[in-house]
Amino acid sequence: MTDQPVHDRQSFEAQGSEFLRSNIGASEYNYAANRPPHSFRLSGGTLTLAVRDSPDRIRHTFEDETVHIEFLGGPKVGESFTVPYEAFELAPDIFFIAFLATETESVAMAADLSTGAVTVVRGQMTAEGIVSTVESARIEEVGPETPVVYHPPFSLGGTRFLNTYADNVAYEHIYLTGVYETWLGVKGPQAGQADTEEYRAFKIADGVYLVYWNEGILTTQMTFLFNFLQGNCVGQVFARTGGVIVHNTIGAYTHLIHTKLAELPNITRLDTYSGD
Repeated sequence: MTDQPVHDRQSFEAQGSEFLRSNIGASEYNYAANRPPHSFRLSGGTLTLAVRDSPDRIRHTFEDETVHIEFLGGPKVGESFTVPYEAFELAPDIFFIAFLATETESVAMAADLSTGAVTVVRGQMTAEGIVSTVESARIEEVGPETPVVYHPPFSLGGTRFLNTYADNVAYEHIYLTGVYETWLGVKGPQAGQADTEEYRAFKIADGVYLVYWNEGILTTQMTFLFNFLQGNCVGQVFARTGGVIVHNTIGAYTHLIHTKLAELPNITRLDTYSGD
C-alpha cells in the first residue's frame, strides 16, 4: 500500500514556492502558455486618468514596450518615470495593463476605452506583506460628454470554472460567496493543494470581470481580468519568495463549469451556495 502524501503548512509553502519560482525563470510549468497575445493598440497613444474622489491625475504615454507616467495633480505632481509594461485586449476596447511602477509597487488595471472607466489595483510590497489598494478613475481623452459609470463591485458567488494555463498546469476556482473563493491545483506544481481566499471583484462589462486577492500564506497578490464569454483570462502575479520580487503576467483558457450569473448564456446553473 502506497503511503498518501502529507499536506501540511510546510508542504503548502514548498508547493507555493515552486509556483512562484516558475514565474521567475525557465520551468517545466509555463503559466503563460495559454496567455492571450500582447496588444500594441495603445502604442503611440495617451491615457490620462483622473482618479475618483482624489486630486490625482496621471498621464500614461505608451510606446510598444514602455509607458511614460507623469503625475499632473495630487501629492506626486511633477514626478515622472518610464517603465516596461504589458497590455492585453480581453474584449473590444477593454484592456488589461500591467507594470511595476517601482521595484516594490505593482499596477494592474482594467481600462475600457469606450466608456472611459478604469479600475486600478495597486500592490505595495512591505516587510510585513503586500498592501493592496483599488482606485476608480476616468480616462480624460474619452471626453466629458457623458458621465463615467465606474466599474461596480461585483459578486461571482456561485460560479465555478477550470483555468488551464498549459498542458501540465490547471486550477479550479470556486466562488463560494461575494467574499470567498476556493482554488484547487488540478495539475502543476500545486496539484492537490487548495486554499480559500478573500477576493474582490469588479464588473467591467457583461461577462468581463476584474478580480484580485492576496494569498493567505504566501506573500502574493493575484490580479486577473476574466472574459467568461470568450473563455480566457490574463493575470498579474506580484509576489516575494526567498527575498526575490516576482512580477509576471500569466493567462489561461477558462472553462465555466456552472454559474448563478444570468448574464452568462448557455452555462449550467446549479443551486449552489453563494452566500445569498
